Amino acid sequence: MMLNLSAFANKFLGFVQKERDNPWLKWALRLLSLSSAISPAGWPDSFPLKDGYKFDFIVIGAGSGGATVATRLSEVPHWKVLLLEAGGDPPPASVIPSLFGALVHSKYDWDYPVELDPGTGQNHADGKVYVGGGKMLGGSSSSNLQVYARGAPEDFDQWNEVAPGWGWDTVLHYYKKLEHMTDYSVLQNPYNAYYHSTSGPVAVSRPTANAYYEKVHEQVLGSWEEMGIKRLLEINGPEMLGGSRSHFTFANGRRSSTAEEYLRPNKDRPNFYITKYARVTKVLIDSMTLRAYGVRVLLETGDMITLYANIEVIVSAGTIGTPKLLMLSGIGPREVLEPLNINTMADLPVGKNLQDHLMVTLVIKGQKGFQTAVQNLLIPTELDAFPIPLQAAFFRLNSSLSKHYGSTRPHIQLFNNRLGATAAPAILFGCRATANLVREYCYSMSEANVYREVDLLSLILLHPKSRGQVRLRSSNPFDDPLTEIGYFRNMKDLALMVEAIKFMVKVTETSYYRKVGGEVARLAVRGCEGLVYGTDEYWACYAVNTVNSLAHPVGTCTMGRDGVVDERLRVHSIKGLRVVDASVMPVSPSGNTNAPTMMIGEKAADMIKEDYTERIDHMNNENVREFSQNDDYY
Repeated sequence: MMLNLSAFANKFLGFVQKERDNPWLKWALRLLSLSSAISPAGWPDSFPLKDGYKFDFIVIGAGSGGATVATRLSEVPHWKVLLLEAGGDPPPASVIPSLFGALVHSKYDWDYPVELDPGTGQNHADGKVYVGGGKMLGGSSSSNLQVYARGAPEDFDQWNEVAPGWGWDTVLHYYKKLEHMTDYSVLQNPYNAYYHSTSGPVAVSRPTANAYYEKVHEQVLGSWEEMGIKRLLEINGPEMLGGSRSHFTFANGRRSSTAEEYLRPNKDRPNFYITKYARVTKVLIDSMTLRAYGVRVLLETGDMITLYANIEVIVSAGTIGTPKLLMLSGIGPREVLEPLNINTMADLPVGKNLQDHLMVTLVIKGQKGFQTAVQNLLIPTELDAFPIPLQAAFFRLNSSLSKHYGSTRPHIQLFNNRLGATAAPAILFGCRATANLVREYCYSMSEANVYREVDLLSLILLHPKSRGQVRLRSSNPFDDPLTEIGYFRNMKDLALMVEAIKFMVKVTETSYYRKVGGEVARLAVRGCEGLVYGTDEYWACYAVNTVNSLAHPVGTCTMGRDGVVDERLRVHSIKGLRVVDASVMPVSPSGNTNAPTMMIGEKAADMIKEDYTERIDHMNNENVREFSQNDDYY
């Protein structure tokens, strides 16, 4: 019997090896890989809290920054670290890389309603943009599109001007600390390999797609190359200005979130406590000493309890959630807090300086014919990767405006998504239900795809001059804050976006698009009726009224002397309180914000360890444990 089984196994493995390029066999193996990946989940158990429990550190929010800093702090065995998360475990739609779309507007999404200025975003159904964020272990790292981008050196040198210690050479160390690069094409190139690491927890990959998708990559990147957008091996290496296929934070059929790579492997540390469905409503601050000493928490049971922190409270609730919590706790602009009868502990610009990567999308009509629909049939073969072919680029414009947007870093990030013909119902659904856009605009977008492939070409303004703010709606911790996103308040932003649009519509003049009769779809844009198509005035109207969010808000608790936190992320005027998330970024990075936020978590953990090294050394020398487990703990 054993010989027969062995012979069968050898024959089966031989068949798999021989037919390894068969797309249907690939699909079957990927399904097996996915089923193995999502079962069992193995997420941390929720620690049962009781009123009065004490810990050394309490971290609020288990997202990109919070899960990272909490896990690293728990490496110090005599520190008791509590991580509080308002949501629960990531669902299968989070774990499987291709299913991120199912998380939008779900119970796993904070789904903050964001106000647009009058006359802006007239194609949004209710005059609002919804800025999502993950409400689960891993936060937005468990719900985002998984694009891995780190920003430009000039970004961090600008941070360093207001917050010393955040220059490019320093942050590159922390990017390497978190990264586990699996792309051999990058690692075998010594110029690129220098910028990467294989020893960190977060897997970064760029798997080879099916042959059809690879052909699409060539068509798009080749067209951009004709326009002067250089083809690069990658856009996280020695060069950034150019185009390539993206790197992603997934590998082996699983999303590489902070829940996956930091929390799961370390959930059994005896000094690391993780409690889910725990909503923090207030940070407790001693009004005499101005020291944060604990938090008020609503548990899943409905019980409101008080927890105490012996060393620090760390707020990692995100760019919208963190300023809201700080203001509820008495830290923020006096003129915002006093009308709500909140005692001002520290009059700081909390909620100010809000920036977001605004996005304007063009629809490029490509090859005609239902034969292009074959691409849509291949989506199931990419379940463990990005579901449709995606290309990315960064570029600068040769414009008189350039001097206002940095000297070397890119102005615009591009994402191109190709869809085969007959995907119109999916486009209509995504436009209406996900992007919250009006009916006539969405119908005109989907109509372009009925008989033709389309490219959804998104232009992202990387360094907006415009600023918004987050304010409290009320003193009720369960009310959403009032968030003004402030798109195009600075007219330089609009002028630069118009220049970018005028440059990118020229893609239809490149070889591939000329061959297939490519053209820019003329969409039904509310507010632009009567304007001459293709003029600067038209494109300005188009940008203002179709603008959307890439969900990259930053800056509401900015670092710096005149900001909310210092260069070590300590809240000004308040002892024992830090912020570790994207809200501390002084200005937006050049690219997606997930990797920079994880980097902030890594650096914050090292700074905290440094700040308490002398105390730790003293305690070790005296052979005592100031923070030992006793009746003050649970």
